[in-house]
Amino acid sequence: MKNERILHAIGEIDDDLITDAANDARKRRNWIKWGSLAAVLALCVTAGLLAANVLHPGILRLGSLWGSAAANSIVLLDVNPSIALTVDADERIVTAEGLNEDGRLILEGMDFTGADITVAVNAVVGSMLQKGYLSDLQNAILVSVENDDAERSSALQERVSAIIGNALQNGNVEGTVLSQSLNDTAGLEQMAQAYNISLGKAALIQEVMALDATLTAEKLAPLSITEIALISQSKNLAPTALTQNGTASNKAYISQDAAIEIAYAYANVDAQNVTGIKAEFDSDDGIMIYEIEFRAGTTEYECEIDARTGQVVKYETESKDNPNPPGTAQQPSNTQPPTGTQQPSNTQPPAGTQQPSNTQQPADQYIGEEAAKEAALAHANISADSVSYINAWLSYDDGRPEHYEVEFAVGSARYEYEIDMYSGRVLKYETENTGRHNSNQHHTDSPSADIGEEAAKEAALSHAGLTAEQVSKLKAKYDYDNGYALYEVEFECNGYEYEYEIDAATGAILKYEIDD
Repeated sequence: MKNERILHAIGEIDDDLITDAANDARKRRNWIKWGSLAAVLALCVTAGLLAANVLHPGILRLGSLWGSAAANSIVLLDVNPSIALTVDADERIVTAEGLNEDGRLILEGMDFTGADITVAVNAVVGSMLQKGYLSDLQNAILVSVENDDAERSSALQERVSAIIGNALQNGNVEGTVLSQSLNDTAGLEQMAQAYNISLGKAALIQEVMALDATLTAEKLAPLSITEIALISQSKNLAPTALTQNGTASNKAYISQDAAIEIAYAYANVDAQNVTGIKAEFDSDDGIMIYEIEFRAGTTEYECEIDARTGQVVKYETESKDNPNPPGTAQQPSNTQPPTGTQQPSNTQPPAGTQQPSNTQQPADQYIGEEAAKEAALAHANISADSVSYINAWLSYDDGRPEHYEVEFAVGSARYEYEIDMYSGRVLKYETENTGRHNSNQHHTDSPSADIGEEAAKEAALSHAGLTAEQVSKLKAKYDYDNGYALYEVEFECNGYEYEYEIDAATGAILKYEIDD
């Protein structure tokens, strides 16, 4: 009756299969109970345990060993929930275990002991569909089978993948099933333990990392299987030990074309002047981003864009033998952007400066730190009185001065420049959105300027594109950070945890994180 209730609740399997599986499970449990007891009693009699008056402890101990002796294969199912199903030689469930909190939530109230693996897998997938872990937005599931017999492992891998594919189709989800056999897990255990992930997910990450040295376990471990698959797809990686049916969904993110348009607009570059465009999915602190790289004229651009919101989170450009690159460094979108493009200050260098040459010039011909600051601010089209801090210094390499380093911040944007120490020419510059307004920006502790908890919640939900009805555990807390008044807003939706910091005076988004 227990399996019957589980399967009816999930609603993914026809009635005949439910009835057969339930009856089969009952017969299986009876066979386990009486067959194992008979075997244990016979063993106890032979060993003289009855006479020694230790029958009961012996039965308990030997009975507990039956499950591990019956185990034949381990099937790992990873989405973000991670679940381990141990099966016997007849592919019936010995144990079912949630490997993380989400996995335990999926298995809550279910007992598959003795059930056929078809029943268990259908119920698990159905529960994931019901609870929103599998959907059109997150549609990938990883199947990993561990068995010393490679042929048996491959056959079970194919069977479970087919069961999942049918279950997703019945749930009207265009899913993708990734599958692999785990023949040697010795090298994976350390990674799995370090990042609190399953051996299957560790194997997938190891495969992907081997194909792209820029990817790390730190980057990939916090991501869902769908997100790892998207990164792999966008980089055209093809792990040989992995079988994939279907395509990972990108419906949760802006399109690649939209990300490219945002990068062009941010750099103030005409698409017709661009060559060598490259756009890929990647991640940064558990957040999916687009990495956009392109060249316009003799200037190379790199831009990182939040794949959910379209916000520019990092921007860098380097001029190759051209003092006047097209475009200009701009503020991230939550601060006032510079207007127009301005030539670097080397078009009118400070008095007493000269162009660099192949020989080291005397130090008294350096433009000086103040002139380096002026050159950087002029290039960014920012006035000195609008920055929260600015600093400049000579940068050395092997004891020889190379250029001036200039750093300054405006709002939540941080700028880094390399300035030629003779001409004031901009050699390289980079901007990054830190996600926070600097503490000397406008704010007030006056109650009249406090937007209140409800407004802070609305600001966070609006930014996430969600409503209060769609989320759970929504809460807001008033706080100070280095004298800055803000609200910390938290909520959960579809297996994701959202954390926001909201300006208590203006309602501006200061910082946000989305973790699975």
